[in-house]
Amino acid sequence: MKKEEIDIKNDLLLLFVVLALTVIFNDSVLTASFQTTMIWGILGFTILTVWFIKLFALNSQKKISKYSNVLMKISIKERFFQYFFLPSIFYISLLFFLYFNRNAILGYIVLGVSMILLLVLFLNVKSSLKRFYSVHILTRTVFDFLCITILYLLLNSFLRMGVSLQVYTALSFISSLILSIFVLKLHDRVGGFEIVTAIASSVFVATSMVLFWNKNIFIIPAIGSLMFYLVISLWNIRFAGKTRFDDYLAPILYVILAITLILVM
Repeated sequence: MKKEEIDIKNDLLLLFVVLALTVIFNDSVLTASFQTTMIWGILGFTILTVWFIKLFALNSQKKISKYSNVLMKISIKERFFQYFFLPSIFYISLLFFLYFNRNAILGYIVLGVSMILLLVLFLNVKSSLKRFYSVHILTRTVFDFLCITILYLLLNSFLRMGVSLQVYTALSFISSLILSIFVLKLHDRVGGFEIVTAIASSVFVATSMVLFWNKNIFIIPAIGSLMFYLVISLWNIRFAGKTRFDDYLAPILYVILAITLILVM
């Protein structure tokens, strides 16, 4: 128990270092040169990578039984996408958002939520590694939410870059498609039919925001993220083998309610 508490303290220390470096990156966007800002971002990215490498190194092998010294090892190649690539893309998306964001309050809110998400992800990855043979279903859920957050950060950043409707729609489609494929890969569902479904879903996500193009900068990315959430939710229900209509009704009603609230506020 004491050793576990020490491990958690070390994790919190590394998270604090990543947070501190990211805050400095955020503050330096308007006060320092581009090169200095990038250095802070690279340092934060490096610490985050070391954090996950340390996690994997300490939890990627165990004895086959308490009576044997033979070790089973998890292949880094098999878990590289989930445990290294996606967290890296998430952090880069966060830096991208902070670089183009000019709303200080929003920046700190997104930064705080992102750090909490990273901690939750880290703890779930650690738990998943202890199960050894597969990625835990709860960890997959966290990864799904990570993909939704990445899309929101990117959609918000594209708007703040001041791109046209056509360019924004194209960037939204590409981002949604890539992240959709990420989600399929997380669930080991990458195939011809699934890719076609991902393309159609990405068209749906990208075009859904066109209807709200005249709304403010907060509503447009929120709409796109909700549509992406809807797609992932419906996929997860299907992946679970559920076929009844009422199983699919809950996420649809949730998205309708969320959009209504967003437009009313």
